[in-house]
Amino acid sequence: MTQCPMPRAVHEAIEWLALQRSGTMSAEQRQQFAQWLRASPEHDQAWRRLQQRLGQAFSELPAHSRQVLASGGHSRRQLLRGALGLAGVGIGGWWLQRHGLLPRVGSDLATGTAQRRPFLLEDGSRVLLNAQSRVDLRFSPQQRTLILREGALNIQVAPDPNRPLVVRTPFGEARALGTRFSVILSDREAQVWVQESRVQLEVPGHGSLTLGADQGAVLDPRGIRPLDPRQATANAWENGQLVVHDQALGEVLDALRAYHRGWLRISPPAAALRVTGVFALDDSVQALRSLQEVLPIKVEQHLGGWTQVSLR
Repeated sequence: MTQCPMPRAVHEAIEWLALQRSGTMSAEQRQQFAQWLRASPEHDQAWRRLQQRLGQAFSELPAHSRQVLASGGHSRRQLLRGALGLAGVGIGGWWLQRHGLLPRVGSDLATGTAQRRPFLLEDGSRVLLNAQSRVDLRFSPQQRTLILREGALNIQVAPDPNRPLVVRTPFGEARALGTRFSVILSDREAQVWVQESRVQLEVPGHGSLTLGADQGAVLDPRGIRPLDPRQATANAWENGQLVVHDQALGEVLDALRAYHRGWLRISPPAAALRVTGVFALDDSVQALRSLQEVLPIKVEQHLGGWTQVSLR
């Protein structure tokens, strides 16, 4: 199988970090590194991402390798480069996926940037995944389980009286009672919206709640909280729309990121602005233009696919 090359920025970040951690970095090299870091937003992103993964990469090294890392000299720098290269493979794949250049792998069902995709499961259930979403399947003679790792899904559940269907998230699970429903996962919570029949929600240690058609609820570390039915527009992504009512601009951009190729950043003051409107997910550039027309913001495009949103 042909391997995708690691992005140049990631490769260079590995070299710089290996040199920095080797203990042999000169003053001139430190100045060159500072210039490299400022030269491109992609350099800064690759550098910060590599540092985030550094601890994990080193913790997985064998004991002998960690002893060599603790010593000085040329062998230490070589091993550093090798360990960082292992971490960089993950960074490179992440970079390619975020730019829509590589399909997301490692899950049974997955979508890339700006890609909504339907799936037909072996039991006859139909799943629609939002952009940048991942689901793992765990089907057994006793139960059908979908583990939502990232993004959002809508499922039309095929009846099977002997095997209930459960959608599991880090915050709790939704058990189908012959139904169609959506689950939207974020870093802080999971939202569940029911379109047909009923769904039983459960959060460990916080009890359960049954939702009927046109009802929704939030699952988070505090438990289960019913949602105002007027917020049901959160699953408008199924039709390629982003419908917002008096929401923070930062939340709007969070939804657009799954459809935007390249980096999309927003300053904290701009993120606090409130927005109401309907936007087309499949044209994130036009959505940003529309936001710029009605809000006191500026949308700046930079080389390397970098988009910055800030106050005017």
